[in-house]
Amino acid sequence: WAVTLTVCCINNIAYGFKEVFPPLVRTIMAFVLGISTCCFLYLTFCLLPICFYGGIGMLFFGIGGHAFIPLLFLIYTYTLVSQYVFFRKKHRYAYFSGIGFVVVVIAVYITLWINAVNDAYLMPDNKDLPAWENVARKTPKNAITERVLKAGLVYQVVGDGDMSFLEMPRRRGLFDAELLQDPLVTIASLTRPSYVTETDAAKVLSAMYDSRQETQDRLWSGDKLSTIQVRTNADIWPSLHMAYTEKTINVFSAAPNAASWNSQEAIYTFHLPEGGVVTSLSLWINGKEEKGVLTTKEKATEAYATVVGRERRDPSVVHWQEGNTVTVRVFPVLGQSSRQFKIGITAPLLQQGKQLVYQNIWFQGPDARDAREDVNINFQEEPVGVEMPGLFNRKRNTFSSVGPYDADWQLSCIDPGVRSNLFTANNKSFFVAPYQKELAATVVRTIYLDVNQSWTLAEFNAIKNLHYPMKVYAENEWQPATEELFKRLQKDRYSLFPVYKVPERATSLVITKGNVVSPNLSDLGGSKFYEELQASFQTPGKLLLFNLGGELSPYLRTLKEYRLFRYTTGDIAELKQWMILKQFPADIENDHRVVIEPAGITINMEEHTGVSNAPDHLMRLFAYNHIMQKMGPKKMSDSEIIATAKESYIVTPSSSLIVLETQKDYDRFNIHDDLNSLKNASINGKGAVPEPHEWALIIIGLVCMLWFRKKRAVAI
Repeated sequence: WAVTLTVCCINNIAYGFKEVFPPLVRTIMAFVLGISTCCFLYLTFCLLPICFYGGIGMLFFGIGGHAFIPLLFLIYTYTLVSQYVFFRKKHRYAYFSGIGFVVVVIAVYITLWINAVNDAYLMPDNKDLPAWENVARKTPKNAITERVLKAGLVYQVVGDGDMSFLEMPRRRGLFDAELLQDPLVTIASLTRPSYVTETDAAKVLSAMYDSRQETQDRLWSGDKLSTIQVRTNADIWPSLHMAYTEKTINVFSAAPNAASWNSQEAIYTFHLPEGGVVTSLSLWINGKEEKGVLTTKEKATEAYATVVGRERRDPSVVHWQEGNTVTVRVFPVLGQSSRQFKIGITAPLLQQGKQLVYQNIWFQGPDARDAREDVNINFQEEPVGVEMPGLFNRKRNTFSSVGPYDADWQLSCIDPGVRSNLFTANNKSFFVAPYQKELAATVVRTIYLDVNQSWTLAEFNAIKNLHYPMKVYAENEWQPATEELFKRLQKDRYSLFPVYKVPERATSLVITKGNVVSPNLSDLGGSKFYEELQASFQTPGKLLLFNLGGELSPYLRTLKEYRLFRYTTGDIAELKQWMILKQFPADIENDHRVVIEPAGITINMEEHTGVSNAPDHLMRLFAYNHIMQKMGPKKMSDSEIIATAKESYIVTPSSSLIVLETQKDYDRFNIHDDLNSLKNASINGKGAVPEPHEWALIIIGLVCMLWFRKKRAVAI
């Protein structure tokens, strides 16, 4: 649209020099003049609502004439047509061909629009789920459908289908940006508006296009923000299969001035490796780094909303989200200035055969295309066989790079194997051990297929040859898995397997295939599906879940974190062998052991003390995965979750880290730090919690210092 208007304006200017152009070019200019007439006529109608105010402004204040610019262009275009086009037959045909071209384009677009609207108007085939979910799962994915769903959210439309341009257009949509002006969308929406409400459309877009970052609730705008610098510092322990990463980010506001009313709110979504957890948060206030305090998610949310929404002062908060993600909010970012914050993440390394892979923790947020990135990776042990991107330099055990921001990079080294390690705190010891699949006798009576578009017919036929009763869920009931039904379900963008409807978990095997697209579990809140699934968390026993490959969908990833499955991944040949032997990988997790399968390790806890020779991240990773384990079938009370989270200083579904401006703010919201905790993690920091006898020595030392100081003062 912007290019079209530019061409039209250049064409109008070119008529001042028409004598220098050959006849063919002048014929083309007449054709463009026909397009110009349609464009300026459209804009004239669009700006009619503000012409009245523009006229008053011109009469009394000398401003507002811009409202009449399209009308003046339309008059000028008509003048050009009457003087240079109508009296030449060839140019006249070219001019009307230009108008006809616009009419044809609009007619074709309206036809495609109506078809897309009809596709998006799908009656739910599962009454347990919200109606919008059926749209997200089955609607064809194309450019027109995307615009139908974004009408009113991203693109300006005529209000509520009242067939009138005579209203003030909304300037901002739910995607925190000025609404785009696309004439084709505006005109097409007059013929048939989308049946999907704007709220539901945002959920559909989140599921179809992974746009959750854009659709998050905001207290303040963030459309003028950009990420200008990213500093990544990481400590890696290959023999522990884990790393600690700090991302220090500078976000800049391009707003014209630094007035408080022009403040911007920065929101970032960080994608963590499976099993990873946020263990620190800092915000720079008046040039000084202020560290976060761990509290309940409810208190953190209340404090942030109060301070940002009403008082407009300095807070930052990080919340846990489903699908191995967290959100960080920073406020305020004033115009023509930047803010700096830091987030620390403790995460396992990815084990791939004999290699350990450190994956960069990437984020979504204010535009980082022009950001600078400084990276420093410190191996705490001598790494062997390091493979690194070409821009990295090595100095002993430190790998560094400087350059443009790149979200997608990784380092790898040879797995040295798990070595002797121990971390002790509060009369408990934590240590890492290699994870080996332990097969347990398992009788499978029914196989359930979780079918979506990532499956192939060959995989379906191979599983069918296992000669087990196979079922799929369709039309609100279990049905035998036939090839015809498989092909129909294979068209679905994703699947939401109804775990709660499986009658016998202990003898049921679910076979799925990774698909990164799906709604989050929380998106389904309020539906019968969500309520029944939550209730099923209390049902004893775990489903057997076999993944044929690929990354699990956000829905299944959350259920896996909650330990609803005995999970493993592999190929059909491996599955066939287990079925013949009547075996399946056992669930070896318990109150003293958590399994981090992607890293190939278990973290174990024992009720005794020892000499620490490992970082406190052992305790943090154990605590997080133990909490997630207990939030599933083995329910842990909220008080237990908060107590465990505070002790290890980790962000969980029930706990958050928040930075407030003053101690009075913390006191006002009853947010207090726990002395008996690990506190914020740090690079090259141990963070150990002093044992009771250590506390005694510390207190004795302080008393002695005060006594000697007092004695010295008396002597003087």
